Amino acid sequence: MKNVLIIGAGGIGRRHIKGYLSTNRVSLSIVEPDDKKISTIKEEFSIDKTYTNIQQANLTEFDLAVICSPANMHVDAMNMCAQNNLSFMVEKPLSTSMEGIDEIIQLVKKNNLFARVGYTRRNSHVSRALKNQIDNNKVGDVKLVYINSSQEFPKYRPDYQTIYYAHPEMGGGAILDAATHMIDQLIWIIGKPTEVSCMFDRLVLKGTNTEDSCLINIRFENGIMANITVNQFQKPNVNSYEFIGTKGNLKLDHSILRFADDDSGKWKEEKDYMQGLDPMEVHQNNFLLQAERILNGLEGKECDLATLEEAKLNLKVVFAAKQSWQEKKIISIE
Repeated sequence: MKNVLIIGAGGIGRRHIKGYLSTNRVSLSIVEPDDKKISTIKEEFSIDKTYTNIQQANLTEFDLAVICSPANMHVDAMNMCAQNNLSFMVEKPLSTSMEGIDEIIQLVKKNNLFARVGYTRRNSHVSRALKNQIDNNKVGDVKLVYINSSQEFPKYRPDYQTIYYAHPEMGGGAILDAATHMIDQLIWIIGKPTEVSCMFDRLVLKGTNTEDSCLINIRFENGIMANITVNQFQKPNVNSYEFIGTKGNLKLDHSILRFADDDSGKWKEEKDYMQGLDPMEVHQNNFLLQAERILNGLEGKECDLATLEEAKLNLKVVFAAKQSWQEKKIISIE
């Protein structure tokens, strides 16, 4: 059994608690400043120890930390873990600025620690099926990618005006909170971005200081071009990826993966990876799959979840996108 410390027991923290306990491979403790949340969680889950701040915990007693605090607090938490030789998984995004990131990466390497970033979509069966087909040349050489991930965000988070989402410095907004998921998928499947352009604005949602819409164009080192479109006010819930190659197209709509290689207007292959399943249960199961992969990585086994270096590159794309619109130019990424 591994001793795991969950840092932050809000909405995402609860999903990690469920995920790690479902592995039957851990003993869990939590850090949470809200006493009411601690009481509720202790009633619902089997928790070993509880702390109201990270300083109360003896970090050397743990094998892994799972950092679920607000994004603007990630660097401090990662630094404390690395200073105490504690491996960790940190929620996305890696941070809300580049400050302190390189120092943490260097310290993790120096202390030979295991560290990953929680881009949960890498764990879904359909995302892995998509990547596998692309890796196995299903569509030939990929040249273009179109992504549209849009929904009525206030329906799913009616408290959006009072949480991190309303504040860019806390990691909110369509780019840093939402598009970062798609950026990670592209880094995972395609490779290194080199150029970014973007337009963004707050078109509809009120009571925030963040954008609710963005159009991001990315060029990659291998020449592939991609477009990411996000709006957080439309009524239909759309999550669509289309990879266009020299031998055909793969299109992912939510959980349905389709393939076509002619102009008949019909998809030649189609599979629903969520058929007969409850979407919320599938979403929670991705946290279980992530926990299993993290624990395997901690034991020295293969783990292809996002590295700190990949998440740093993701942040570079995010900030390049914002800089692009502010300066009205294409931004190069080193």
